[in-house]
Amino acid sequence: MKEIEAFVDSVYQNTGGNKKEIKELQAEMRSHLLEAVHELKNEGKSEQEAVQLAIERFGGEQEMRAEISQLYHKQKLFAKGLLFAAITVLIVVIFSFQFLYQRDYLSSNDFPHRFNEKIIDSLQDHESMTEEVKKEVESIVQSNKRVNKIEIYNTKGIEGNELLNYLDNSKPLYSYSEDVNTPRWLWAGYYQGGNGMGNWFVYTSAFGYYVVSILILVVGIALYWALFTIWAIVYAFHTTKKASVVWMLIFLFFNIIGFVGFLLINKNLFKRIQA
Repeated sequence: MKEIEAFVDSVYQNTGGNKKEIKELQAEMRSHLLEAVHELKNEGKSEQEAVQLAIERFGGEQEMRAEISQLYHKQKLFAKGLLFAAITVLIVVIFSFQFLYQRDYLSSNDFPHRFNEKIIDSLQDHESMTEEVKKEVESIVQSNKRVNKIEIYNTKGIEGNELLNYLDNSKPLYSYSEDVNTPRWLWAGYYQGGNGMGNWFVYTSAFGYYVVSILILVVGIALYWALFTIWAIVYAFHTTKKASVVWMLIFLFFNIIGFVGFLLINKNLFKRIQA
């Protein structure tokens, strides 16, 4: 029926999307309208009346266009939302990891030794741990919120293997510990190290968040990988109907590289991306 064909064509006129998918939707709409016309004719309506009633019941041309346009708009928004979320997660994770790892681990890789040297410098002019010296050491420790433990040994005249045995079997001349508010769920790691100079040997333990920074990186990349894979599958399906199991596996295992391969195989998609 020409009226039905004209109506279906007008509804999908200027509608963006996959041509094959649009043709399938047109065929489905045409089938419903023809079925409605057939039922109305059985009720005694003329063909012209049946066609007009079927179209009116199915929805006016402008209303149908608006609904279809809205449907495609929502699909595009959903796909764009997935891609935006994937890129946002990746950027946030990379910057978070770089900030935490570089600030807390790389910049603190030799932290115990530098810190120990600062304490040793304050001890060089003293032969023993007087109350004044202890307060000075405690002040240095408290100035760095990461330090949770410090031990000081007087190693005057002790060297080589004898020094190692002495440190293993002797109690420190002075020890100080500070409660560090480190939530267990952050999986904080600890830097530990000792070094000596002159008559003194200092051992320090301090916490750091390098473990949680690596955890953030792993979880974040996994989330990005999943979001991008879903987006690639949705995009491929709505664009070419070629998102087969093979392409799904390619997107899953190769992610953006697999998607680039998909675009290279379907070179005409570049024009659609730019449009």
